[in-house]
Amino acid sequence: MAEPSSAAAAASSSGRAARPLLESELYFLIARFLSAGPCRRTLQVLVQELEQHQLLPKRLDWEGREHSRSYEDLVLSNKHVAPDHLLQICKRIGPILDKEIPPSISRVNSLLGAGRQSLLRTAKDCRNTVWKGSAFAALHRGRPPEMPVNYGTPPNLVEVHRAKQVTGYAKFNASFPGSMYQHIKIHRRILGHLSAVYCVAFDRTGHRIFTGSDDCLVKIWSTHNGRLLATLRGHSAEISDMAVNYENTMIAAGSCDKMIRVWCLRTCAPVAVLQGHTGSITSLQFSPMAKGSVRYMVSTGADGTVCFWQWDMDSMKFNNRPVKFTEKPRPGVQMLCSSFSVGGMFLATGSTDHVIRMYFFGSETPEKIAELESHADKVDSIQFSNNGDRFISGSRDGTARIWRFQQTEWRSILLDMADKLPGNDSCSEEDKFMKPKVTMIAWNQNDDFVVTAVNNHLLKVWNSYTGQLLHDLVGHTDEVFVLETHPFDSRIMLSAGHDGNIFIWDITKGSKTKHYFNMIEGQGHGAVFDCKFSPDGQHFACTDSHGHLLIFGFGCSKPYEKIPDQMFFHTDYRPLIRDSNNYVLDEQTQQAPHLMPPPFLVDVDGNPHPTKYQRLVPGRENCADEHLIPQLGYVATSDGEVVEQVIGQQTLDQDDQGLEPSILDGMIRQLQQQQDQRTGADQEAAPSGPQNGEGTPRRAFRRPSLDIQSPPNIGLRRSGQVEGVRQMHQNAPRSQIATERDLQAWKRRVVVPEILLSLFRKQEEYRIAKGEEERELYVTERKRKSFQSSEQSDSESSLIQFKRRLHRCKYQSYRTRKNIEQLDSSEEEKDDCFGFIEQEAEESEGLGSSSEEEEWKSDKKSNSNSSSDSSSRYSDWIADAGINLQPPVRTARQKAVKYCSSSEDEISVEKSSPKKRRRKRRKKPKPKKQEETDTLAQPVIPELLDDWHPPVWITDTALRRSPFVPQMGDEVIYFRQGHEAYIEAVRRNNNYKLNPHKEPWRKMVLRDQELVKIVGIRYEVGPPTLCCLKLAFIDHATGKHTDKSFSVKYHDMPDVIDFLILRQFYDEARQRNWQASDRFRSIIDDAWWFGTVLGQEPYQPQYPDSHFQCYSVKVSVIPG
Repeated sequence: MAEPSSAAAAASSSGRAARPLLESELYFLIARFLSAGPCRRTLQVLVQELEQHQLLPKRLDWEGREHSRSYEDLVLSNKHVAPDHLLQICKRIGPILDKEIPPSISRVNSLLGAGRQSLLRTAKDCRNTVWKGSAFAALHRGRPPEMPVNYGTPPNLVEVHRAKQVTGYAKFNASFPGSMYQHIKIHRRILGHLSAVYCVAFDRTGHRIFTGSDDCLVKIWSTHNGRLLATLRGHSAEISDMAVNYENTMIAAGSCDKMIRVWCLRTCAPVAVLQGHTGSITSLQFSPMAKGSVRYMVSTGADGTVCFWQWDMDSMKFNNRPVKFTEKPRPGVQMLCSSFSVGGMFLATGSTDHVIRMYFFGSETPEKIAELESHADKVDSIQFSNNGDRFISGSRDGTARIWRFQQTEWRSILLDMADKLPGNDSCSEEDKFMKPKVTMIAWNQNDDFVVTAVNNHLLKVWNSYTGQLLHDLVGHTDEVFVLETHPFDSRIMLSAGHDGNIFIWDITKGSKTKHYFNMIEGQGHGAVFDCKFSPDGQHFACTDSHGHLLIFGFGCSKPYEKIPDQMFFHTDYRPLIRDSNNYVLDEQTQQAPHLMPPPFLVDVDGNPHPTKYQRLVPGRENCADEHLIPQLGYVATSDGEVVEQVIGQQTLDQDDQGLEPSILDGMIRQLQQQQDQRTGADQEAAPSGPQNGEGTPRRAFRRPSLDIQSPPNIGLRRSGQVEGVRQMHQNAPRSQIATERDLQAWKRRVVVPEILLSLFRKQEEYRIAKGEEERELYVTERKRKSFQSSEQSDSESSLIQFKRRLHRCKYQSYRTRKNIEQLDSSEEEKDDCFGFIEQEAEESEGLGSSSEEEEWKSDKKSNSNSSSDSSSRYSDWIADAGINLQPPVRTARQKAVKYCSSSEDEISVEKSSPKKRRRKRRKKPKPKKQEETDTLAQPVIPELLDDWHPPVWITDTALRRSPFVPQMGDEVIYFRQGHEAYIEAVRRNNNYKLNPHKEPWRKMVLRDQELVKIVGIRYEVGPPTLCCLKLAFIDHATGKHTDKSFSVKYHDMPDVIDFLILRQFYDEARQRNWQASDRFRSIIDDAWWFGTVLGQEPYQPQYPDSHFQCYSVKVSVIPG
């Protein structure tokens, strides 16, 4: 009997040993998964059966024999296996398999999937499908067929277009497959500048390329053959931005020399030199808005200002006095970027003070309508969408936001650069210590996606409507500052960076289509600083750190082989002289640069190119060979070195030929005058000296009698020498001076062709329609909100105006020495700035830093019960100047500007009322209500005066420790717990409306207690009257406040302890070192309280190190 039983046991043992270990472990994991769910009875039955059938993993002893184990034993011995262990395994299988065998729909993982979505799929299941020609011609419900995902190679374009001829339909993706962009190649790399080139742009036709460089030059190139057509001289510092107007008649260039120069694109004549900034120009934009013949150009500067330059489309003349907004809540603030909406009604700007400012063009003059304070670091990239009213902002705080105007305010979707794709939880060591920052942002062509470049070299693709992260584009090895969308293909995005890489991406698939590396022989790689697509999408141009222009495109490169690798004009870097208006003349020839005869083409060392290349210069195409040989001479450069230079054109006998040109000049002049009389033109030839008048191209819809006048040669003064390819200091030869014949010929040249009139009108009609949509959207929302809160707004504004007049009368005679000096300078500034509209920057929450006059402006929130009073508010917020406390300053220009921010609903602007009558004013939107407010001489609602009276805790003159009354420069300890308790009490009692997004710990990391300094104070008249403070962090090492700050507002409330304690009181209390059983006495509400200390423990466990209410006491004597 023993033998059969032992044999059966052996057979059973061998059968159990044959069971796979994975199967036993799976049973155990299923049981663990059920243990954390609601199926408890199922778990009990399963565990009972697993133990009964010995299906759980077994234990091996030291002799290798197996022993059965219970479920509880396995749980205790595998503590690392959590109940969701099986679920986590299933989640990770899908993404790993997707990398090996891509599914039909990416990032959609299912345990029940079939086909290409199955987790058991193989490469054989995913073999490519190939359609026949007839399949492309088949229509499904009147639409072309959708391409299957597993269609491997792109479809045959011949079959696609045959199907289009048959049916009349074809899908864009099939007609223009993304793989088509693999055929883009570099046509030519041209060295045309001596310094880095940060700006490149196409004209509106796509036939010309403009480059702006750190060598102070703007150059015009031909797109289709790479010829250098013209050089625009005049700037004395680096070119920072360029813009071409929508009419394709002008180009404007901003520079670090604080000026904006505008040139005529047809003749290269200077149109205007605009001087309204006191810092470098940071961005330049022509407004899309079309209102009759009035147009606008906008510039932002490092001086913290935004200038709106008005110009006339018919006369091409600029108003030299811009509408100017000074947005400097504190010294050092710079405006960094700007972007117009499609219709031009909205302008968004970003700055170093973390604020996005919105401007509206729907009224007679531009006005600021909002300040959005959602970012925690500088906003250095901003862009409106291509078709709608949304815009995206990118910040150094590691976030981007997609904004949209809805329900009377600008609302945003947050894009956090720290987000990762599902299944991609890997993090490098560098990423752990690197704070993500947004370096550039861009929309795709149809606005469905936005792409952000991050400082960890990744490009992230987001859904613009939901904010979902779709793709991480990997390929760059350095920071990316160039993102350019294709002009009509919504799939394509171009990126370039400091690593020298240029990528063309298919952002719908998250894959790279084309890659080019900018390797310069003998110099390493060149960082790519800017890229632009041509309007037709057939070309794109790039510029790099070494002064190169790179032209890419489809098709043949043969036309580009006819030009040299280095293209400079011999006049590019010659010194200039400037008049009082900063117009320039060539120092050697005393002529305006655009009136000089055609220059010679030279290389980077100044050596002239062969004759065949000289014919590439506009104006020399048909010259005889002897006229294409430059005259060389030896001249001394500014450093004393003698070099061989191009002086001018070689002629056999210049002196003997001097009479013939003058005779021809007279004949040409007479013929031109006769022609002008026949055509009705009013042009007259100058009697002597160089002719500086310049004809201007005109279309059928312009007045042909208007001309662009070049500056006269009067009041000249020398400028600093500009080092370049070559400089010449001797007198100019005869061949370098333009004759009358040269001037008449050059008046008819066309450097940049005009845009087709039909195309221009179509584009203008589209922009006008979009502008009307945007204006209607904004005005409608504003009226709706104004109607809802009109009754409350009227009563509040009346009381505020009355209190404001009382306050101004009370403090009218307050003066300090510094104030008197500023008053004098303010009056002078009024005289100099007649016609300007200046508007000081403000903080949207009312807690911002001071402006140039160190005065906080008041704001109004229609969704709360409090309004700001123009009480004495001042700040010592100095960026880099240390501590500088001064009394409140009252300047002659009283401004009180109200606007709407992300947390405000009503949009209203209170204009300034300067003393000088000649200063322009804008009309008030509601004159009747304004008159009623102005005629208010006594309180209309006396029963409300007590509520609006300043509270006792602010006006009391008795010295008390509590409640805390702030003073400028106080160093205090801020307790976060106390602030949280105050906010909770306000919310519980419903004292006033709170905005949770404005709480400081939601914007930055705050410890339980912080050492801060009060750098700004202002009061909001209630009820309740609130004290608003700006608190700057103090560096413990230096004792000075840093540039980081946050804002709080509070008022005295019963049963709420102070959360701001003077530093000296805090230090004194810390030195006492209270112990248990110590006796104490304290003054509370003007009475002595006595008691005993019981012990010390944290007030809240989440703040174990905080000293806020850390002592437990027992009061033994209570005052009667």
